[in-house]
Amino acid sequence: ASAMATAAARVATPARVAAVHRAAHRWRRHPGSTPATRPDFCARASLTTSSSSATWTPSSSERGRARGVTRWEIARERYHRHFASAPFVASAAASGGAGAAVRDGDGDRTYEAIIVVAGGMTDDGGLPAWVTSRLDFVKEEYDRHVAAKREAPYVVLAGSATPHKPPPLAKGGFLLHESTAMATYLADRGVPRAKMLKDTASMDTIGNAYFTLTSHAIPRGWRDVLIVTSKFHMGRTRAAFEWVWNLYVPSSDGAGAAAGDAAPSAPHVRLSFHATPDDGLDASVIEARAAREAKSEAALRKNATEVTTLAAFAEWQFTTHMCYAVLRQDEIGEFEEMKTDPALKSY
Repeated sequence: ASAMATAAARVATPARVAAVHRAAHRWRRHPGSTPATRPDFCARASLTTSSSSATWTPSSSERGRARGVTRWEIARERYHRHFASAPFVASAAASGGAGAAVRDGDGDRTYEAIIVVAGGMTDDGGLPAWVTSRLDFVKEEYDRHVAAKREAPYVVLAGSATPHKPPPLAKGGFLLHESTAMATYLADRGVPRAKMLKDTASMDTIGNAYFTLTSHAIPRGWRDVLIVTSKFHMGRTRAAFEWVWNLYVPSSDGAGAAAGDAAPSAPHVRLSFHATPDDGLDASVIEARAAREAKSEAALRKNATEVTTLAAFAEWQFTTHMCYAVLRQDEIGEFEEMKTDPALKSY
């Protein structure tokens, strides 16, 4: 057990994934092992997966031995969390900045806000199945907070439109924002409009991260936030939010820090992530989208090593990014690239 209880939040490289398979093989050879189903163990030993990475955060070896958990049980639990888990929650811990993962539905954890990332609309302004799956989970989370008599969280609907296809129009000929369509869906299902906030500026995932932080999280002083998106979109979403939100450095008077201040060693806001099923997408579309997501995630992770203050990020976003830079605004509306791309069906 102690060999597995190493430092938290290690990325699962191909070699480490192979090690997980070897561990699974070991417990198969020892059928006498009891499955590691004790709640006190399962709540502490956990795994986070995304489109291109995985993090393993086991409980301490001392705690495991105290509960009689064998190394075969830990191997079994590790295997199932990596390869057979349902939609998951992953937390970026407020101490040390390491990603600490918890299983979906862990205890009675509550949040100050739940951010749901937009995922496109149909041509007539409807919401596709993978987006309604996100919203249905948000409704469940909101109701869970209310049932527990905790303060109801704000629900933030993040997204304006996509640069990959023309947006639908609302009444009066105005742009129908994705966040507006999502807000209507939740309002029709009982989430109070007064508890919903919109981001109507962002056109992509990095914009979702920036505008939800600067428009809502910083002014309201949030410290514990849950971010929801689909499984196929989770890797890029985590990369974007962990980069941008961890750049925020509050000053002693509650305002933002000086423009040049570097990001803190420990994030100011604790971020958690929940992935919902890729409903409504066939395998070929998910495969096409996965390739785009992996490329985008890698670019975000690389940029995060080079842009290390919120001021520098704003300069980067508003002078170089197609969706936000005046220098590139004429590129918006050129849809030829996406017309033959199967991934278009997921926007």
